[in-house]
Amino acid sequence: MPYNTALLELVKPNRLRKTNKVNKNVLNSSESDRGRIINSSAFRRLQQKAQVFPLDDNAAVRTRLTHSIEVSQVGRCLAQKIIEKLGLQALGYEKLTAFVNTVESSCLLHDIGNPPFGHLGEVAIRSWANGVLERWGYGGQSSGMELKYFDGNPQGLRFSTFLGGADNYGLNLTSSLILSSIKYPYLFGEHESTNKFGIFEHEKDAYLNACENIGWKPGKVFPLAALMEAADDISYCTSDLEDGLEKGVISEEMMCDELLEYKNILSTQSVIDPFVKFKTDLIAQAVSEAADSFVDNLDNILDGKPFSIMDRLQGAGEEINTIKRITFNNIYVNDSVERIEIAGKSAITGILNHFNSMLDMDYNDFCKLKDGDIKFIRGNSLEFDYRVFKLLPKSYVDKYCAMHEGQNIRSERNARLHLVIDFIAGMTDSFSVYLYQILSGIRMR
Repeated sequence: MPYNTALLELVKPNRLRKTNKVNKNVLNSSESDRGRIINSSAFRRLQQKAQVFPLDDNAAVRTRLTHSIEVSQVGRCLAQKIIEKLGLQALGYEKLTAFVNTVESSCLLHDIGNPPFGHLGEVAIRSWANGVLERWGYGGQSSGMELKYFDGNPQGLRFSTFLGGADNYGLNLTSSLILSSIKYPYLFGEHESTNKFGIFEHEKDAYLNACENIGWKPGKVFPLAALMEAADDISYCTSDLEDGLEKGVISEEMMCDELLEYKNILSTQSVIDPFVKFKTDLIAQAVSEAADSFVDNLDNILDGKPFSIMDRLQGAGEEINTIKRITFNNIYVNDSVERIEIAGKSAITGILNHFNSMLDMDYNDFCKLKDGDIKFIRGNSLEFDYRVFKLLPKSYVDKYCAMHEGQNIRSERNARLHLVIDFIAGMTDSFSVYLYQILSGIRMR
């Protein structure tokens, strides 16, 4: 096939910032990428961010961390199945393993930008940011408006390319992995049919540089990103269903009524837990069908044309759609989930509101607050505001300074707004509740 090697050639060792040690080995670079992710604090914090059930004491119920690990395993299987179906086994261990590693690492990264309390956390940040922008009189399609539609996807790219490291290159991942982690390769307002976007204005240059390093056309979905998205779709529906069973929100009777295959498995004798067998069989079938879909449409995918692998699934696709309907109607709207999510939204909004006064300061006054000018702080009764400011991580404050250096006032205010959002987005569910209680005087320590 003419494209047999084209897919593998998209995986390269190039990074946005050249490392001190020159390393052109694509396998070692892909291994280093994975190490950088799993050793990052943001990845560790996923263990206290909910997948479905927030603040749950049951360790068997998934967090964003365990979910991401499961997605990465499905991603590995999907990449390996594609190698098999394309007949690439003879092309060499180094390139093949680097390809698999890059798909796996993109899966590990896929939720790293999610704020506490998931979607409701995103809603809280959007609503608050919109209020700030309205106070400032910012409207239309200005750069600050992207925060009115804040999303965990561009925040994940922001972490990996800017926030996550000591310098302004973040984790300094390979360009191949950066592109593999972007579901929506465009900025806010660039796609007419949706408010979904995957790149904040500040990370645009990092994205364009990554495209240049790989020889990829900006604005087109990177083939490995399509694999990451498919792995997430295959994984989350079955895992959410299993968590629903664990919590007693979904019953076996409901499963049997809706899913014939599960009913058939229950009626047979097996040493394997019925749900484990159901889930394992379904994932294996979905991975095989997804790989077929990817290979059959490889020309269009390598051309960057819009393509949804999951829409092309056959038997597994129908089963997955049924599971999504079950989980949507019974788990995501469950009272226990919704009550905690609503409380979490209030906690996030409550924390953000404490930053309003420092956001509304003019630049010179904010600099005095930031620099700890005691005379200014005491003279304007800003002791509390200064203590709130000091909650911000020093590394993030340094990033803020790098963002607005040499820019106009409007850009500075947007950078200041994003500084606060960066802080909130990185929190765990439990820490956001704790900090809200501290700031509100509900608890003292």
